[in-house]
Amino acid sequence: RPLFLYIFLFYWHFLNALFTVEAPQSLLTVERGNNVTMECTFPVNGKLEFRDLSISWEKKDELKQVYVLHKGKEDFKNQHSDFKGRIKLLKENLNLGQSLLQITDVKLTDAGVYRCLILYGGADYKTIHLKVKAPYRIINQEVVSTGHNEWKLTCQSEGYPEAEVIWENRNYEDLSNKANTSFETGSDQLYHVTSTLTIKSGIDEIFKCIFRNKELQES
Repeated sequence: RPLFLYIFLFYWHFLNALFTVEAPQSLLTVERGNNVTMECTFPVNGKLEFRDLSISWEKKDELKQVYVLHKGKEDFKNQHSDFKGRIKLLKENLNLGQSLLQITDVKLTDAGVYRCLILYGGADYKTIHLKVKAPYRIINQEVVSTGHNEWKLTCQSEGYPEAEVIWENRNYEDLSNKANTSFETGSDQLYHVTSTLTIKSGIDEIFKCIFRNKELQES
């Protein structure tokens, strides 16, 4: 019996060595509200036998089940409520050895590490890191006179992840260290950013505020 077990384990590891799952893109960044498709590939070697194919997608860092295909049949009974109605496996690509998982109406909470596990003769998995952003597109500006040639300039915006606010004059001098910037987060998980710069200047001067996302290197 020990010899049989040894041979079985050797054969199993040999099969797994031949069966390899790949992730063409291990890092994806998507904008909140858009759709995203994550992909992992696997060897088919001829005609795909659906009854022999099992696929599991889960959000690895939170142990949330996203999608399960068990021996060719979809199984949603243990799918986490975060993903209900927003998940689709593009089955037409399975014959090509592609497991394409689409998430619609992406939310900030969808960000994280996903694991794609495939069993088809052998077994293997890969992980994909999904980042979600909400750009600081709309910037509300306010200018208030506080005295003779004295002004309070305010810029407000919201987005994700947290951004730094850079203030410049027409000569591109950095005035950010003179500004007061505050951050708040609401139930929508967005950062609500308010930055105020008080300056002495004539009315012909030009100032601008720039919201820069350090993590994503975007402005």
